[in-house]
Amino acid sequence: MPSTLITAIIPIIFTIGLGYFSGIHNHFNDDSSNTIISLVMTYALPLSLFSGLISMNRKLLLHSLPMALWLGLGMLGSFIILIIINLITIKKLDLSVLRALSIACPSVPFMGTSVLALIFGLSNSAFLVGICSIYINLVQVPVSVLMLSMAKEDHNHDSMKQFLMAFSKPLVWAPIIAFVLNLSGFQLAPKYLPIFNLLGQSAGGLAIFTVGITLFNQKFSLSMPMIMNVLQKNIGLPLVIWILMIIFKAPVPFQQMVIVTLAIPTATMPTMLGVQYHVHEEEMASTQLLSTVLSVLTMFVFMVLLKVS
Repeated sequence: MPSTLITAIIPIIFTIGLGYFSGIHNHFNDDSSNTIISLVMTYALPLSLFSGLISMNRKLLLHSLPMALWLGLGMLGSFIILIIINLITIKKLDLSVLRALSIACPSVPFMGTSVLALIFGLSNSAFLVGICSIYINLVQVPVSVLMLSMAKEDHNHDSMKQFLMAFSKPLVWAPIIAFVLNLSGFQLAPKYLPIFNLLGQSAGGLAIFTVGITLFNQKFSLSMPMIMNVLQKNIGLPLVIWILMIIFKAPVPFQQMVIVTLAIPTATMPTMLGVQYHVHEEEMASTQLLSTVLSVLTMFVFMVLLKVS
């Protein structure tokens, strides 16, 4: 089992290392990182989200509604709760959103297809990746962009104007339009998907590569907030949801799939947004790196405790 996790994590670590190497040799600097992030956030990622949601099976949610609800509690419920807690404690909307996202957003679209498929089979992994992708792409990403955009604007500006300006970003409206079209019964023929995928499929690799550039420019930061992010992401959140599932007598197979999915390390999105909006880039990049490296141990421990075969 550890070899499965290591195999899934190696490409991420390698790509981050490649980005760091490019920074050492001055192939890409901080300005280049911002340019790549702008490309990803304005074009590549919106195209990727649009094609993924518009081609998703509408019956996916009905496959196992209880498990979808547990994943929703872990990803969306914790996201909202953490934003509120952070706002009370640090009183900064942008940083509150990014720290909440770094804990509530597992890298399921990147790691899930390899790790979850080997552990739970293709059918279950497709469901887990699909549901998590909906939560990330349809809720977490648009809400984060909206809040970060509003936080960046002058507080003297009209709040409705700030909201509408944020809503004009492709990363917000592209997944929403795709989801509405999907629910309405619109079917995009598979032969047309490459229109969106040709550039869209580069989003993940470019985003991870940029993490390496950011780590070189900002330097790895072993701070208390970063350590708390990692502990809450890799251990705290999965553990809390597991305790709740035990209390409410959720079936053991559900517990195994939900907790292992939530134990997947943090996604690239907090780092990308941190770089784009210039909000604690070093903390977000360091959180992602440490969370990814430690996930080999933390995910393995959860799988042993859950008796995942």
